[in-house]
Amino acid sequence: MELFDKKRISVIVEKACRDKVVKLLEDSGVSGFTVYKDIYGKGKSGVRDNYGSVSEISGNLEIVSITGPEVADRILQSLAALIDKGFVMIVHVVDVKVIREDYFE
Repeated sequence: MELFDKKRISVIVEKACRDKVVKLLEDSGVSGFTVYKDIYGKGKSGVRDNYGSVSEISGNLEIVSITGPEVADRILQSLAALIDKGFVMIVHVVDVKVIREDYFE
């Protein structure tokens, strides 16, 4: 079976920044994305959780997109610019292989 090389980009960000990151992805040319709500964990800044969250703007979420290397590069440059402006987010990229190349542009 033939597999196709792609990049999986994950952005963990506060819910209040969701629309800005989604627009950035769409403007960069992704064919789709998935949003996982209520992300929590522990890291350099201590524990970050959603306990007691009463709104759609507090807490964290993860936005994931799988795309080709050219689009991934545009996304990462734009995300780096947001980070330079003071937006707090965790971004990681993983090389993945997919079965249907045309689903992930």
